[in-house]
Order: sequence, then C-alpha cells, then structure tokens
Amino acid sequence: MKRTTFFYILREVLQIFLIGLMTLTIILLMDKIFKLIELIVAKGVDPLQILKLLMFIAPSFFIFTIPMSLLVGTLLGFGRLSSDNEITAFKASGVSLYQLFLPVFLLSIVACLITAFLVLYALPWGNRGFKSTLFLIAQSKADVEIQERVFNDDFEDLVVYVEKVPIEGKKLEGILIYDEREKGTYNTVFAREGFLISDPESQAVTLRLLHGNVHRMQPKTDTYQMIEFDSYDLRLELAQTFAAIGKKLKDYEMSIGEIEDKIDTMKKEGKNTTSQEVELHKRYAIPFVCIVFALIGVPLGIQPRRSGKSNGFIFSILILLGYYISLIGAEVLAVRRLIPVVLAGWMPNLLFGSLGVYLLIKAARDLPSKPSVWLNETLDTLQQKWRNFLEHA
Repeated sequence: MKRTTFFYILREVLQIFLIGLMTLTIILLMDKIFKLIELIVAKGVDPLQILKLLMFIAPSFFIFTIPMSLLVGTLLGFGRLSSDNEITAFKASGVSLYQLFLPVFLLSIVACLITAFLVLYALPWGNRGFKSTLFLIAQSKADVEIQERVFNDDFEDLVVYVEKVPIEGKKLEGILIYDEREKGTYNTVFAREGFLISDPESQAVTLRLLHGNVHRMQPKTDTYQMIEFDSYDLRLELAQTFAAIGKKLKDYEMSIGEIEDKIDTMKKEGKNTTSQEVELHKRYAIPFVCIVFALIGVPLGIQPRRSGKSNGFIFSILILLGYYISLIGAEVLAVRRLIPVVLAGWMPNLLFGSLGVYLLIKAARDLPSKPSVWLNETLDTLQQKWRNFLEHA
C-alpha cells in the first residue's frame, strides 16, 4: 500500500473524527456548561476557575466521545469514499479492503491508548481536581457572601446576619442566624462571635460560633427550647448549584488502584464486592471499544446505499445504542450473578468485535452479509415511509 493512499484514507477519517469529537463533547458538556455559567452570572465566580472546572471534567467525557467519534469518522469517511466509487477504484488498482483498513486500525490503536491513559490516570486526577476547585470556590464565596449588617440569604435555608466583620482576620462579631434546614423546626441562633473553618478533606465550610444560645421552636408540638453553648458548629451549604454539579462525580472518584484496595478490604470484611469488580472490568474494557468500532465501521461504511449518505450517521446511532445497551445489560447480569463478573465489561466488546471481524471478512471478499443487508433494507424502508409521510402531511 502506497504512502499516498495510506495518508489519504487516514486524513478522510481523521478530519471527521475530530469534528465529531468536538461536537459530541460539547453536546455532552452542555448540561455542565449551563450550570457553570450560572455560577459566573448568579454567584460571581471567576471565569478562570470555571475554565479549570471544565478542564477537570473533560476526561470523564472524552473516554466516551473518543470511541464514538472514531465510529462516526469511520462510517462517514468510508461512506463518502464508497458513494464516490473510490473504494471500487482502489480495489480495481489492486488495493484490498484489508489494506484500506490499516490506517483506521492504526488510528484506533492510538485512540485506544489515549482512552486508556484517560481512564487510568486523567479521570481520577480530573475528578479530584474538580472537587478541590469546587471546594475552593465554595470557601472563597463563603468569605465574601457574609457581609456586615446585611441579612445574607445566599446559603440554603439559612439567613445570616453579622453586626461586625473585621477587616483583618475572619473573626465575626454579633451573629444572628435563622435556620430552617430541619423540617418542622425553626432555630434562631445568637452568638457573641464566630469564625469560618475550612476542611479540605471533607470538602466542608463550617461557621464555628462562640458564647451564644439556640432558640428552637417546633410549631407542630408547640414546644420551645433554649440551649446555651460555648461552642457551636454550623455547616454552611453554599448554593444548590455546587451540590448539583458535584454529586454526579461520585461514581468516578476512585482510581483503579483505589478500587482494587477497596475490593481487598471488603473481601477481608466478608462484604459483597460484585459492584466494585464490575466497575474495575469496565475500566479495563472501555479503551478497546475504539478497536471494536473500527472493525465494525469499515465494512458498514462501504455498504452500497440507495437512500443517500445519511445511513452512515444512522448506523452510528444504532451501533452506539446497541453497544451501550449491551454494556448496561451485562453489568446488570453480572451484579445479579447470572454471568461471571469479568464479562460485565468484556462481553459487549467480544460480541461487537466478533461481528466486526465477520463483516470485514465478508466485505473484503465482496460477499453480502445478512446483518448489513438487513440494516440497509430496514433503513431504506424507514426513510421511504418518512418521505411519504412528509409528502402527505
């Protein structure tokens, strides 16, 4: 295979891959972007800190968008070559489909290695950096939002009033707090002084009150209590937006080494480790999706189409749905102990990888394959019905 042909195929797939990577990543990030923009507009957070947050959460999306983009790039790239009869011209020149597959295979290897790096190293690093930055934002906003002689209601279900906020230090004087966080109970707290405490490990910002009392009222039972204290810690929950962003990262907080350590600890304690083992095998299996999608994308991309070039994009959606549905199904079966735990991550790769090898061999021999013929006929039928519906609408 000539170098010119190699780079021609590679460029055709790579440019669609990069466009798809950018588009899919932006689509998946959209929900996060809106929440982060809200922090800038509503909470006055520094845009540079928001950019850091986006950088930290990017690996959790790239591990999905890189394989997806490779599939889209392969299907649409080879679909374009096929529709312009360039695949036929290559074969007439003595270039086999296996040779045309080589650039895509090498690209899938590179994508696999990048995805493996993201899963093994960048993902835990990003999630820890995200939570750390989020905590620093919360800490700085707590300092800023407590203003002197103002009823501060920026904290969830809390109203804080401070008589004096000294310029030097964080010591507050003359504190009044109205607390509605406990349902059915209203607490009014008076304190002579207090100060803020930040705990990076627990990601908490606490207001420590000194020398005061708590007036507790429960309207349903018509009871009233007054409790005096020398020291009273009040945890500040800063903005629901912070919590909404942070909660989604809990499943990805641990690295592979930490998951393995947790499995060993739980086994010593006699606890069930199935969920942790499933997560571990999924982490190892995800990078190899790139190679699987390359195997499927090339033979499906060169299939003849009567209904235009849109089939490549539709094929992409159907394959992605099928793969991730099978991944979820395998995970459920493994958690219920209906299949070995190791298959939770690897079974979809084996199924779709075997299908890809079968389709590639059939396509290289110019033999029709039932799955691709069935998919083409189904899509042609659906698109024809859609056109008829639009014409009569």
